Amino acid sequence: MLRLYRKLAISSLLVVSSTVFSASMLDGFIDPEDGMLDLSHYLAEQKGFLPIPIIVTEPAVGYGIGAALVFLHDPLSGRVPEGESFNPQSVDGEGNMIPPSVSAVFGAYTENDTWLAGAAHMGVWKDDNIRYTGAIFTGSINMKFYRNVLGQDVSSEVNLEPNALLQEIKFRINDSDFFAGASYFLVDTDTELNFSVIDPGFIIKNNSREAAIGFSLNYDTRDTTFTPNTGINTSIEVSLFRKAVGGDTDYEKYEAKLLYFTSLTKQFPLGLRGDIATIDGSPSEIPFYAYPFIDLRGIPMICYQGDSTFVGEVELGWKFTPRWTLIGFGGAGRTKDIGPSDSNTTVYTKGAGLRYFIARRFGAHIGFDIVKGPEDTVFYQQFGHAWQ
Repeated sequence: MLRLYRKLAISSLLVVSSTVFSASMLDGFIDPEDGMLDLSHYLAEQKGFLPIPIIVTEPAVGYGIGAALVFLHDPLSGRVPEGESFNPQSVDGEGNMIPPSVSAVFGAYTENDTWLAGAAHMGVWKDDNIRYTGAIFTGSINMKFYRNVLGQDVSSEVNLEPNALLQEIKFRINDSDFFAGASYFLVDTDTELNFSVIDPGFIIKNNSREAAIGFSLNYDTRDTTFTPNTGINTSIEVSLFRKAVGGDTDYEKYEAKLLYFTSLTKQFPLGLRGDIATIDGSPSEIPFYAYPFIDLRGIPMICYQGDSTFVGEVELGWKFTPRWTLIGFGGAGRTKDIGPSDSNTTVYTKGAGLRYFIARRFGAHIGFDIVKGPEDTVFYQQFGHAWQ
């Protein structure tokens, strides 16, 4: 559920579809450097309340729309420590940029009657030495749940109704690019499983509560968080689900992630991604939706699950003009069941996309991807990099 919330939050960054494409406003969005459409000046000056549309393209829940009301405590371009300066129109300006603190309420609805609503706050304190994230959300999420039965993938309809709370705080380590953090996650979920492939009336209902204390270590040297050209973003996360902190069960989840960005030449940016996730505990204690799943473009959420998952992806771009980039990518995911079955599933995806450099100051691109997955071809709308 936390991954789905994050995907919806990232989708809400599709600001450009709301206000900027009217003919009477275009003059304020032209970059004087090349005469092309650019939102840097508009976004850099934003402060206070900002309505934002949400576009959902997650295949597990179908296409959807929504809205968020965001309050920017600082200009969206960020701020600088006292005594320093920064030219918001210059990517190479002086001064260390501090991300803005942001509060928001949001809601979204999709074509399969999934809905999600909540509120969140991201605080940046002490000249970006402390970062806080807090969120509450609720909803009703409909999707298919897959399990391997006698060598075949059998699907069932599932409805999840979560009520969740997230609290997370991270501390920068000695003015470096390392952050260490701790979190608390609590979710109370009503679940309804419909095994129509066995019996149209075979429905299982359940309520469960998961609570976890988490610890993380993150290293980030990307040149921008939107569409990086260079840098590394890597993290290690441990989540300890315990009855002692409010849950019904005891188990652990471990995740390690690595993103690497470089350029083969100025016209050919390259990105490499690797994820590993595993879960440890008694199968009778772990809710089915808590197992790691393969998270790749072209594959619905929780479609391929296992005790452990391994994901790799490569993306190569071609900047055929300073503003336009054509990308191609491919990925592979593997699940492994450590239990008695010791079964493995490997899936592959491939696709292409087009990007427009929409905000020079932020290093942000907007565009779309078309992905061929194991079952279907899927369309995604993107703001920033797909690996956010």
